[in-house]
Amino acid sequence: MNGNLQSPAPARRWQPRERAQSAHPGARGARPEVAAFGEWDTANLGDRGIHEGVLRFFTGCGWGVRSFGVSSLAPVPADGAFQDAPSGKLERVRAMLRSAPRLKRTLRGARQRVRMAGLLAELGQVQAIAVGGGALLTDSNLHFPQSLAQLARAARRLDKPVLCLGCSVEGDWSGAGERMIRDFLAACHVIAARDDATAARLGEVLGTPPPVFGDFCLSEERILGGSARGEERIALAINVCQLAGPWAPAQERYEEAMVALVNRLARSAAARRAAIRVFTTGPAEDTHAAERVFARLAARGAELHLPRNLAQLSAMLRTSAAVVATRLHGAVLALAEHTPAVGISTAPKLRNFFSTLGIRRHFHDLGDARRLAEWLAEADYDALYAEQRRALVRAPVWAGRARVRDQLESLAGMGLECR
Repeated sequence: MNGNLQSPAPARRWQPRERAQSAHPGARGARPEVAAFGEWDTANLGDRGIHEGVLRFFTGCGWGVRSFGVSSLAPVPADGAFQDAPSGKLERVRAMLRSAPRLKRTLRGARQRVRMAGLLAELGQVQAIAVGGGALLTDSNLHFPQSLAQLARAARRLDKPVLCLGCSVEGDWSGAGERMIRDFLAACHVIAARDDATAARLGEVLGTPPPVFGDFCLSEERILGGSARGEERIALAINVCQLAGPWAPAQERYEEAMVALVNRLARSAAARRAAIRVFTTGPAEDTHAAERVFARLAARGAELHLPRNLAQLSAMLRTSAAVVATRLHGAVLALAEHTPAVGISTAPKLRNFFSTLGIRRHFHDLGDARRLAEWLAEADYDALYAEQRRALVRAPVWAGRARVRDQLESLAGMGLECR
């Protein structure tokens, strides 16, 4: 196991098997391929944005990409088509399993073993396996660890290098979850975390913190190319979501704070002749929360945006003067569109990422909602964007990402004959 991207430890040296080298498209003279696993096959537009970033990143490094769902362990089309909403019967089964977590873990573990067995032939045709990005090192009743354990076993059986890029951790690990995640990390040849907090957490497992990669939705090109914003900025966009996990009990207080914040901002927006937009980043559960908040607004002319695809979401963010985000990718996708972002949340993920990018002072807890509204009402959004862009240009994630890119480009050029 190794966190140094430039010089893998001798115990993790890897070379394709002789019989596979001549049969695979990654043999000398051909472009190698990576099997990339992530949460691509859901309605979450943040994950769809990560998928697009994964495709850009690996293609730019000279690799072809085959996409797979990390939860479904099934192939995903390059266009990122997501799963349809479950049928009524299937949803009833899922509801039953949510009330029986031990049974759910047992059934999921058996399912993942069967599905991985069906993927082995296709994984045998690629030259590497990658996991990322997203909060994929989170336990969540073993939801991700059971998939990671199967990927680690498959990689060892097929003699494939594993990359864990742009992943983060949320919450504590159970005993079983920690064992599975430790086993997966031990199978990895390259590890680069999404944020500083995750790097520190993994350092407790690896012995030293791995480099920080950032989020796939943000790239050097998009940040460096954002000095002139270009588009007319006509609205303030407010991201609303359904809180999950241990933060769910705060949902009512969160919605109260968002209603108060939006109503306060609406008064200043009217003076600036700007619109107010309430939006989600795709998950169905967020729609209900956004509709509840929107229904309680006193602001005239407010807009409710429930984007169905990444293009719709990006277009809305591109014409917004500023974004107040609760979900991580409400902020990340805004920054990618050269729109300043302010975070407000009860969960640590957004705060951790803002800290990593050097914009921690623009994250707020729910208790700061009134003060945040007063500041935003008078803020110069162009100056805010300029400040955030300066911080993003200097962020250390680009150095970590450049090291990963150098290694991948080197492997691609050498036909994977690395030692």
